[in-house]
Amino acid sequence: MSARPIVIDTDPGIDDALAIMLAAASPEVDLRGLVAVAGNVGLPYTSGNAAALADLLRLDIPVGKGASGPLWRRDIDFTPDVHGEDGFAGHSLPVSTRSFEPGVPLLARLIEESADPITIVPIGPLTNIAMLVNEYPETARKVERFVIMGGGAFDVLGNVTPVAEFNIWFDPDAAARVFAFGVPITMVGLNATHQATVARKHLPRLFASGGPVAEIVGHLLAGYHNVGVDMEAAMPQHDSLAVAGVIDPDVFTTVPAFVDVENVGRLTSGMTLVDRACESGEPNCDVAVKVDVERFRDLLDSRLSALDASLRQD
Repeated sequence: MSARPIVIDTDPGIDDALAIMLAAASPEVDLRGLVAVAGNVGLPYTSGNAAALADLLRLDIPVGKGASGPLWRRDIDFTPDVHGEDGFAGHSLPVSTRSFEPGVPLLARLIEESADPITIVPIGPLTNIAMLVNEYPETARKVERFVIMGGGAFDVLGNVTPVAEFNIWFDPDAAARVFAFGVPITMVGLNATHQATVARKHLPRLFASGGPVAEIVGHLLAGYHNVGVDMEAAMPQHDSLAVAGVIDPDVFTTVPAFVDVENVGRLTSGMTLVDRACESGEPNCDVAVKVDVERFRDLLDSRLSALDASLRQD
């Protein structure tokens, strides 16, 4: 079976970095490109971090520089208290000398050039994806699926407000557009990612290797603890769970639902309405609900340790 072609749309970001590494280490997927978007930190940092990761991982792929803020809203708020001013909690990678392509045209080009349908994995705000839908609608309809890290359902709704997850909250107008577009969607929300917790003790093979991937993952996991979390605590790995679901669909189970995004509410902007009974509309999304946590942790540990070994050998 041939590898599934994917593009990751990203705002690196601590957990974004682990997700990109996981994709690079997994033969089930063919990572065709990275496209940066503003979110966890501003676009100069997210694009620079994406390029630096591509260099570290020796990826011969293009890196795009997309939207610097939401579609229309200007009251944006980055999260340096979680990811640090630079997105990597102060852990600096060598500055990349790569040239950036314009992000949305790059998405369109990669979709059109692929012989097989592309899966796009947006693990940041959905601004680039909404722009793709608006500016290249026929091309966007060729996408096999959007596997989105964002939103929340049922028992866990928000992390930036009581009802809104950060990626959706940052640009709810973009998210509403994407969910309404009609391309198949898998939503990996907080209700799933809060099950997918990882600490150093869950990655024994990786940290026994002591190579460049182990070094950066150790720094990035420690970065979460700058916000007062116990160093031994297991933290949700939001973005890598979305990538893991593309690599191994058995990592989580999904249920069909109608999903819409609240983008006008005074108190509920960014909330994902998840209607499992589909009384509000036809099913438009597969919503991740149950995570096989041990399978997920083993996937991360085995793939990242193998990636570490390959980089040390070169």
